[in-house]
Amino acid sequence: MSCSLVPFAHFQDLELARDFLSPQRRPGSAAAGKESGKSTSWEDGGWGAWDEAELQEPEEEESNSKNQRNYWLQDCVLSLSPTNDLMVIANEQKAVFLVPKWKHSDKGKEEMQYAVGWSGSLNVEEGECVSSVLCVPLASQKRSSTGRPDWTCIVVGFTSGYVRFYTESGVLLLAQLLNEDPVLQLKCRTYEIPRHPGVTEQNEELSILYPAAIVTIDGFSLFQSLRACRNQVARAAASGNENVQPPPLAYKKWGLQDVDMIVDHASIGIMTLCPFDQMKTASNIGGYHAAIKNSPPAMSQYVTVGANPFTGFFFALEGSSQPLLSHVALAVASKLTSALFNAASGWLGWKSKHEEEPVQKQKPKVEPATPLAVRFGLPDSRRHGERICLSPCNTLAAVTDEFGRVILLDVTRGLAVRMWKGYRDAEVGWIQTVEDLQERETEKMDSSPFGNAQGPSRVAQFLVIYAPRRGIL
Repeated sequence: MSCSLVPFAHFQDLELARDFLSPQRRPGSAAAGKESGKSTSWEDGGWGAWDEAELQEPEEEESNSKNQRNYWLQDCVLSLSPTNDLMVIANEQKAVFLVPKWKHSDKGKEEMQYAVGWSGSLNVEEGECVSSVLCVPLASQKRSSTGRPDWTCIVVGFTSGYVRFYTESGVLLLAQLLNEDPVLQLKCRTYEIPRHPGVTEQNEELSILYPAAIVTIDGFSLFQSLRACRNQVARAAASGNENVQPPPLAYKKWGLQDVDMIVDHASIGIMTLCPFDQMKTASNIGGYHAAIKNSPPAMSQYVTVGANPFTGFFFALEGSSQPLLSHVALAVASKLTSALFNAASGWLGWKSKHEEEPVQKQKPKVEPATPLAVRFGLPDSRRHGERICLSPCNTLAAVTDEFGRVILLDVTRGLAVRMWKGYRDAEVGWIQTVEDLQERETEKMDSSPFGNAQGPSRVAQFLVIYAPRRGIL
């Protein structure tokens, strides 16, 4: 089957973003010259190296430096908002926010172009770098536009363990140190109306993956905190003297055990087992004399990919761990307070040379994680997982590994359903299509005169695999 891909948008002045994020890759820079140039030290190369350097043509050098300039995006962290109104590209401490604008093209047609809306450094602690970025659109609460996207929050994870939240203009709203290890992954789940009766309702949540822990933040608590912080920023910008403390974040922190390495995760949500599966699980865990409750408990399911096991399944009982309440570090209020105090000290002559020395910052308290052991997994000592992508219906997941395989998982049963070979460095995703009821009605009328009952639209899911080495979608 073949299809045509229609251009959705173009990038305007992408070279400016490249020069800001990777100045060493700028054409004519000293670093780029060093990378593509010849070795000048006697120790680095022997007589053979000199001969090879002489044989290398200037055209070859030019193509090498051009390739290095073109592949700068491979070193960056990217995130696109689901509403397509914001794109973030980050590298080390710097980030560029791209916003869409409608412009007339050379052909006379209007086309959407992403232009730089904000650029700057995001790091606060010394030596920390951006490790993960996520764009989360937040719904409006105005009567005229209820449910529509109001603004987009940029969630940034750092190698220091901090998670910080920014506005589209790069203003820091709040920061939280949830763990002292680097942030590996940020993922968000939004609310969706259950299509079938008996399916558990899934609430919004933000999940943060660390090398040996997973933190989940309740969506309602996060929404209230971000709204309060954004209002505080607006008031502080207008008056400069208001200090509103946002509500604390409610989160759960699980310490993942019996796994050698974790590189990616998927939060499946809350699930309830049937009585048979409940008895089977209780017998496997507790043996013949295991106590079984009258009603199956609700559990939050997490799936991780990595090594030993290649895929791990975790189940956290609801109510087994109380949500942790931690006060957020509101950057704007502290900056305003320190700025006003420094200004007053300077006016009144309180400052001395010894007082001007920077005071060492105290690290906030990090709450301990609740231990959570892996219940079962897919053990394969040689196989290392790379990515996992959950289907929209939360029943299937696609996993890629370093052997160039794509494995389809049945999440509810914990089984590998199918495996595709020959997809090294593959990217996977899901597309969901809804049935057109009018087409279904015409088909029913043609086939049977009694087919007048109109049911809900059926939904089909398609797994999409992109093989970059073949250039095949």
